[in-house]
Amino acid sequence: MVVLHCRVNATAPAAGRPCTTQLPRRGPCDLERNLERKGKSMTPQAIQQAAQALIEARRSRRMLDALPESCRPGTPEEGYDIQRAVIAAWGEPVAGWKSGATLDAVQQRFGLTEPFLGPFFGSSVMRSPARAKVGLFEHRVIPAEGKPGVALEVEFAFRVAKVLPPKAGGYTREEILEAFDAVIPAFEIISPRFHVTPFGTPGSALADCGLNGGMVLGQPVKDWRNIDYAKHTARLVVDGRTVAEGTGTLVLGNPLNALEWLVNAVGRQGHMLSPGQILTTGSMTGIVYVDQGAEAVGDFGDLGKVVAVFE
Repeated sequence: MVVLHCRVNATAPAAGRPCTTQLPRRGPCDLERNLERKGKSMTPQAIQQAAQALIEARRSRRMLDALPESCRPGTPEEGYDIQRAVIAAWGEPVAGWKSGATLDAVQQRFGLTEPFLGPFFGSSVMRSPARAKVGLFEHRVIPAEGKPGVALEVEFAFRVAKVLPPKAGGYTREEILEAFDAVIPAFEIISPRFHVTPFGTPGSALADCGLNGGMVLGQPVKDWRNIDYAKHTARLVVDGRTVAEGTGTLVLGNPLNALEWLVNAVGRQGHMLSPGQILTTGSMTGIVYVDQGAEAVGDFGDLGKVVAVFE
């Protein structure tokens, strides 16, 4: 098997350590099955079957080996079909949208040529300083040591101020910036519904709401338009030690590029953005596994901090 090593400082302490995820090799049978699926659309019944399996896994906190072959998405488009069915059946408004795979290397791991998006819901959003129970995120990447904890990313989040319905041809950068009113320091908790993260099978990752488990949001910053986001640095500090850091260049070259992509990708999927919703633009620190009992701080310098203790 292949092991994915996520980007962190070499000096990371035990409480915040690189996330390693097992990636099974794909054999001839897997490739033949994917070729057979090309050009075929999932039936409405198969889409609903997959959505219900993911909803049950999310509610019961029981992970899946994979979606049943009878309703396993073979393409990103089928994954988004299932994602829409999950949103419709979940019974809770969408609080916001995440960007995933905003690094080329991560896109290659998933077998994608662009980032992906996923919704998150109000019940999974916490405000900083947060005390988050690790037990709520059983669908998490398990490190080799087997200790309880969460897989964490440090990201910029942006708050919607104006309605943005789907628009033919998409929105310009200027139109998008006029529709937002704040930037927010944020954590994303990565929490798949699968025992093994579905690298190489992007449809399953997209169907699973982009592998999102939860969000922790800091204080909104309303004076946000004149920031050089590409050069801005964010650090992840765990129990007082910096374990990862990065700049906005790691997010499609600039978090505003990711924001523009996400706004228009949400519209292409037929969704409307509403005031108060939050959009996150992708990790600047890779994925770091934070142990139960540790305090994590996402330090965005003069833009503030996001803080969470994982109990």
